[in-house]
Amino acid sequence: MRHLFLFALALVVFSCSSDDSSSSDDDGMLPGGSNGTLIKTVKKVAAGGVVEERYDYQYNALGNVTKLTSVTVYGQTITTFQYDTNDIMISFTEVKTDPFDDVRTEIDYLEYDNDLIIGICQDITYDNVQSSFDDPEVDKIEFEYNNAQYVSMFTHYYEEDAEFNTCDDVSSMSNTEDLEYNASGNMSRYENSDYFWTPSYLTYTYDDKNHPYGKVKPDAFRKLYGFSTINNINSANEYNADTDELMGTIAFSYQFNSNNYPTVLERTYTEAGGTPGQATRYEYTYY
Repeated sequence: MRHLFLFALALVVFSCSSDDSSSSDDDGMLPGGSNGTLIKTVKKVAAGGVVEERYDYQYNALGNVTKLTSVTVYGQTITTFQYDTNDIMISFTEVKTDPFDDVRTEIDYLEYDNDLIIGICQDITYDNVQSSFDDPEVDKIEFEYNNAQYVSMFTHYYEEDAEFNTCDDVSSMSNTEDLEYNASGNMSRYENSDYFWTPSYLTYTYDDKNHPYGKVKPDAFRKLYGFSTINNINSANEYNADTDELMGTIAFSYQFNSNNYPTVLERTYTEAGGTPGQATRYEYTYY
């Protein structure tokens, strides 16, 4: 989970410890009055109606997310979220099982400054994996905020082969993610220093409808995944970060329920000067 943000719905996930009693008894319960506004499932649907990815959310009676189950072609991931007696999220645990029954477990411990999460320490272990590349890891993510208390930068650090290490020992920087916002609180620009071929950044425009994750709580946690954005993306442009040359455009087409929350999204990428590619379809249901 080194690349935490992954704006294209980097959907989140988390076993309850003894000091977690305030929420563990409420798993699977729903807050009152959600009325078709609290995200329940997200499906990524391929041509022909084949479901490539599915994400199922559960909440406690306060509306805080307690569990996320995701099933993809790469296996199943179950994430449970832990809260203290004041209903503050303190950690989450992600257990991923691949098609070969190899298991990756990641425990993320949250560090706060007042009401904002400023750091995450990630302990990663592997079970039933016969590879020298799957030794224990300790990763760390630090967060910076702008004046409106939106995340403006993620800085990722890692320490491989870290069986006896702690977050205090982690010093190797992996990448940064930079975010900017418009006056409405919607993310207007995103750039990740980790790239494959060409450094690039994205800019966004928005509609006036409700974002599908707008009711997910707690708020401090939602901000870490780009879900602080208020509205839905209308369009996006991708630019070369070195030359500012347009590389491609992304078109977004929606269907909405009666509460103006998306039920269907079709997203299409077109390279500059090229023809549109195959649309990617997402389907949303709500509690």
